[in-house]
Amino acid sequence: MSEKLRRYELVYILQPEATEEERAKIDERVLNALEKGGAHVLKREEWGKRKLAYEVKKHNKGYYIYIVYAAQAAVPAEVERQLRLSDTVLRFMTIVLDRDISLEAAKAEIAAEEEARAAARQRSHAVVKDDDDDAPAGDEFAEDDDNA
Repeated sequence: MSEKLRRYELVYILQPEATEEERAKIDERVLNALEKGGAHVLKREEWGKRKLAYEVKKHNKGYYIYIVYAAQAAVPAEVERQLRLSDTVLRFMTIVLDRDISLEAAKAEIAAEEEARAAARQRSHAVVKDDDDDAPAGDEFAEDDDNA
């Protein structure tokens, strides 16, 4: 029988001028806290530097990291404690996505989401490519001045 877990979504924002080394150090702290708590990272994305909706600690931009993981209920508290220890972290938020899930079900759901995104990307690239094929050459838009 598989162990029942909760699926969490964590987004944290780092100072925009944080170096690659500082970002890696914080990422390592977070991933170590997850590993020690027995969590399973299902997805991790770096969204990069983005404009904040409002000024936070005198910063208008921040570097975003997004993680989805499955863990026991006590794990997010330790992860958030690790994030609070760093002055480089501007903000963070953890949200419970699902309660009482199996690890296999969570992994399958993430895989299905990734497949859907990949298919959508392929369709959008195909539409863009088709539009480029139909685009006329530069002189086809020129009008005759005789008709004016």
